[in-house]
Amino acid sequence: MDINAFKTFIEVAKTRHFGRAAENLCVSQSAVSARIRALEESLGTSLFVRERSNVHLSPEGEALLAHAKVIVGTWNKVRLEAGVPNGIATRIVVGGLPGLWDITLQGWLNRIFDAEQDLLINADIQSASTLANQVINGSMDIAFVYDAPQSEFLVTVPLKEISLRLVTSMANSDLSSALSDGYISVYWGTYVGIQQAEQFPDLPVSKLQTSLGRIALEFLKNNAGSAYLAEPAIQDLVKSKVLHYVKGAPVFKRRAYAIFHKDSSKIKLLRRLLEYLDM
Repeated sequence: MDINAFKTFIEVAKTRHFGRAAENLCVSQSAVSARIRALEESLGTSLFVRERSNVHLSPEGEALLAHAKVIVGTWNKVRLEAGVPNGIATRIVVGGLPGLWDITLQGWLNRIFDAEQDLLINADIQSASTLANQVINGSMDIAFVYDAPQSEFLVTVPLKEISLRLVTSMANSDLSSALSDGYISVYWGTYVGIQQAEQFPDLPVSKLQTSLGRIALEFLKNNAGSAYLAEPAIQDLVKSKVLHYVKGAPVFKRRAYAIFHKDSSKIKLLRRLLEYLDM
């Protein structure tokens, strides 16, 4: 069994394009075509309907997709667990969104390493959809996301809300000037975006827009401006007066979630590890 053929099949099914699948897998398009052709020949059926400007799963491909995800997830899990060295009791695979690593997960990881000496940890950054898919297919043990995915296979644990505070690099800046002079728009998701639009209906278009708080934070360390940033990431800078809270600015809330598979054999361990979070 060629596990790469199943991985390629899943990627083509997701992108519905042989060329984009090849780019995502870092292989040539001819390699993608060869893998799919070999898989189809071994199964004796066509897995895709190929049209000039569209590639989509055949009924047989639809039937295979769920099984392919289980095969790839099981293989990844076996490959990881088979590589656990002597003296290590358990390996766990952890994933999170970039912003959550900046805000809290890095500190969480440090505390786990201090307290849990018999763990081997693989840590990664992925998109929300990839994190959920990897937890579902078993290749990741636990993931941290902002919006809880709806799946019968997942256990969702709500974490403490994160406070988003308006900070400025300019001392004594009032709310009006903070929202006009060098304001950086940080995207914290649809829910927060709606709240901000209601609070600030006349907010001008920002010259700097980002979906990663770290980019805005690093910019404010060296430039005049303001932005809504997660409180855990800015507390020390406010104390040292590098940044300043803007008086009268509303505080927005963003909740994060931990997700893991409902049938995971590591549920007790994962729940214990969540106790090390500072949120």
